[in-house]
Amino acid sequence: MFKKPTKTTNLRAELSNALKTNRLHEALDLYELIEKQQADEPRWSHRRGDLLQRMGRKADAVLAYEQAVDLYAAKGFVARAAAMAKVIIAIDPSRGDVLARVDPEAARRLHRQSRSVIVTADEPPPLDPEGPITETQSLITDALPLISDHTAPHDETRFTKPEKTKDVKLDLTDAELLQRPSSRESTMSQRPSAATLAQLPSMPLFAEVPRGILEALVRESTLVDLEDGERLVTAGAAAEALYILVEGNVVGQRGTDTRSMLLGEGDVAGVSCLLSNVRYGEDVIACGPVRAIRISKLTLDRLVRQHPPFGDVLLEILSRRLVATLLRTNPIFTAFDERTRKQIARLFEVRRALRGTRILEAGKCSDGMYLPLHGRIVARKQDGKLLGEVELGVALGQESLLARQPSPLTIEAVSDVLLLRMPAANFGTLLLRRPDVVQHIEILKRQARQTFSFGSGLTLP
Repeated sequence: MFKKPTKTTNLRAELSNALKTNRLHEALDLYELIEKQQADEPRWSHRRGDLLQRMGRKADAVLAYEQAVDLYAAKGFVARAAAMAKVIIAIDPSRGDVLARVDPEAARRLHRQSRSVIVTADEPPPLDPEGPITETQSLITDALPLISDHTAPHDETRFTKPEKTKDVKLDLTDAELLQRPSSRESTMSQRPSAATLAQLPSMPLFAEVPRGILEALVRESTLVDLEDGERLVTAGAAAEALYILVEGNVVGQRGTDTRSMLLGEGDVAGVSCLLSNVRYGEDVIACGPVRAIRISKLTLDRLVRQHPPFGDVLLEILSRRLVATLLRTNPIFTAFDERTRKQIARLFEVRRALRGTRILEAGKCSDGMYLPLHGRIVARKQDGKLLGEVELGVALGQESLLARQPSPLTIEAVSDVLLLRMPAANFGTLLLRRPDVVQHIEILKRQARQTFSFGSGLTLP
């Protein structure tokens, strides 16, 4: 018979000992006691559900998991709530009603508190005369077109914009730009707070979509559980799904490249699927046990067709992830500290290249660095000969930007293209404030390749 511990008993130590010695009924009683002491902490009902399922008490496990869904959602851990709902449905497929319990309100509130500008496919923030103002923007409709500047020197491609217009900027956060380990070191990171998760790329997917879209995302997703060393994404495979990390850490691995980045809860992997007709660029490997939510590209594409504003949310996730990864892995930017990288992130603007726009021109210097997100672009030789289509998500113009030498190729939009642009003038101004990295940039200038490479630039996990 299990004896109820006194108030001074370390319940967690007792629980750990009971689990290690396989005293499961005793462990179950301890879980219930801990839950009473920490009634608003979802992990205890979560773990109690795991134990009940291990004991074969599936109906009781579902009740515990339901409580965890409610608590996770109420605290803003909406991805965990969604994963918990998937566990319930896996046990009892008739319990589709649990999807309605994945309440995004707390997550939405945290997300909007953490940002001054948001992209949303749902209702915009209500006006609060006493609180901070949160603006909304659309990458698709608000992005300004690239307009050729005919006053530019003959050896330079330069773009301007209509007067009295405002650029669409990305609102990257400290959490997104924080430097992370590039290998398995420090993988035992603590679970991030809900406020930190609100700043990370996956949050808009749950917090900024209508209820019907959210329920479809959860209903049609699958849970993926990995052990240490298993692959979440395989380099070269067709980019068919987006992954939301719910528990654990993964690391990108690209051959012998050591600049890959550790990802954890709240991060997204497989972002390449948001581009068109591409393959994953690197292996993404579990560092210890990992749980992720897998959302197929087919599901995402169908939901965009049903609700076009959802496409804006996906583009923002892609844009923020592209810029954050570029700043943390590209040699041009790795010499900068985190504060400076955040300043650099603000230099990127979202622009549109109309069909026929020459983003780079052979024989001319580029006026910036470009990251194409959506549409079709091709490369041509200086004589106009077509070389082929250029992969989306690859940084363009960085060699010309660094070395101030003409581009050997013309890069042309053959459809309307949405892209990120960092003007050379802005980057040059930033360098003037950081003389300590000028020497680093000069070294990169000498190393800059003299020919354009389709494989250069950024590859996404």
